[in-house]
Amino acid sequence: MKKLCTVLAVSVLSLQLFAVDFAFRLMPEYLLPIDSEFNSTVAGKAAIDFAPFTNIRGRDSVFVGVNGGITPVTANVIEPLFAYEVAGSLGYTFRLNDRINITAEGYGGIWMTYQELENDKHSDNEKNENQDSKDVQDQKKEKELLGDALYGGRLSVNYYLLPELQTGLFADYGFMAAGSGSLMQKMSIGLNFRYSFTNGLFSSSKIDTVESTTDQLFPVFYSYYSDHPFGSLTFVNNESNDITDVEVTVFIEQFMSNPDKAMSLDKVARGESFTTPLIAFLNENILNTMGASETIAQVKVNYKSLGKKVSYTKNIVLNTVSRNSMTWEDDRRAAAFVSGRDAAAYTFAQRVKTIVHDHLNTTTPENIQYAAAMFSALKQYGINYVIDPASAFTDNVGTASVDFLQFPYQTLLYHGGDCDDLTILNCALLEAIGIRTAFITVPGHIYMAFDSGVSPENAKLAGDHVIQDGIVWIPLEITLCQDDFALERSIGYRQFVKHGENSVIIPLNNAWTEYKAVSMPDSDVKLEYPLNDSIIKEFKNQKF
Repeated sequence: MKKLCTVLAVSVLSLQLFAVDFAFRLMPEYLLPIDSEFNSTVAGKAAIDFAPFTNIRGRDSVFVGVNGGITPVTANVIEPLFAYEVAGSLGYTFRLNDRINITAEGYGGIWMTYQELENDKHSDNEKNENQDSKDVQDQKKEKELLGDALYGGRLSVNYYLLPELQTGLFADYGFMAAGSGSLMQKMSIGLNFRYSFTNGLFSSSKIDTVESTTDQLFPVFYSYYSDHPFGSLTFVNNESNDITDVEVTVFIEQFMSNPDKAMSLDKVARGESFTTPLIAFLNENILNTMGASETIAQVKVNYKSLGKKVSYTKNIVLNTVSRNSMTWEDDRRAAAFVSGRDAAAYTFAQRVKTIVHDHLNTTTPENIQYAAAMFSALKQYGINYVIDPASAFTDNVGTASVDFLQFPYQTLLYHGGDCDDLTILNCALLEAIGIRTAFITVPGHIYMAFDSGVSPENAKLAGDHVIQDGIVWIPLEITLCQDDFALERSIGYRQFVKHGENSVIIPLNNAWTEYKAVSMPDSDVKLEYPLNDSIIKEFKNQKF
């Protein structure tokens, strides 16, 4: 028995793999004999169907099957008997819509029954001795197998309760032959219950992926991806019907606690495609990514097919770059590296502010003096401008090439960086003490500006400046970190004027609305600070 079940299971699975619909039907019926001598009765059939062609005319199907049943035959002129039927069938299913189909089928086979015959096997002596008494006459009975051909046709209307379960009504006409005549011509009406093993026990989603696009995953933009896609997937509904309550989720196990909903649709028609953006609420674990790696994203489509919950899963490979990586298609992206909460930058900036606080004058705007103090402290600290030919703003600006940017604590730790690294550091230091900053981009170069703290009406107090959106900005060429503050100001302003309309000021407050600042958990590094007296001396020597 166990072996038989195993063979059956393997056979059904094989049919499923070859896209053959394998189903079982149960058909209780009320039989109405056309021949008047027979009585109407209740009968029943069961069938096993195989549908090797299921996509005719879109979603019609042709099926073959084997069915069997028992028909009670009663009449006044004969003793009751049971006719056993076995037949093969060929049918066509017309799918009218998602829920209703019409099935026409013809069948042919044989019917069989056993008829009891009397056979007297007693001797003549025994008959003579007992001929006046029927009670003692032992007439033995034998069974004779009778049968002949049967054929007919059946028409049914069915309703899909679920993709695998149908119920409906049918009408049947059949002919049971007997020799050169017929045993019975019959009509019947009944109920049809059909269960598809293929769509039930061995069901699988018929959603398919037809197109996918993915971008590199940048750890520094992890919060950006909650509402900005890092790619897209296009799916097609290959189910035999419309699907409803469609929901697409994205889950990256390494960097997420729970799947995040990417999109939802009330309905997707049969054969229709739909595209989902890949968005996800990533957590800070992604900031531990030190080098390039491959990450698996699980994209799941959950939906209902004729009321049944179904899901489809597509795993895609994402290329996750290091946490210091960025591309320059949008210069605002560098704002993600600027955080006043960077532990090393915050400590450095607050220390410098405290040291020079009692040495500020009353004639120069305070913000300018603090900017000069930061310059003085960095100069004494030994910060240097270092050209990195493998990671240059000039080469990468406006492109999708991956650049390497340092966080503020790294530039302090390494005592130097290129133009974008020094811009990030200086902006972070001033932001840490409450002074607004901005990027300035000119063709092939990025540097910074800070808010002078004076109103446009009093802009002359700030010296060389640029006014934008009611803020008096002071450009500062941070690559001149070992010269003097006045030269940084002068060169920064001249570059801005020289490039005219190609000079762009990007306030960090604006950039952070898209690219939120990231603070590294390991930014609290130990630094060797310059002596207080050397900072004060350098500060006093600066010309504002």
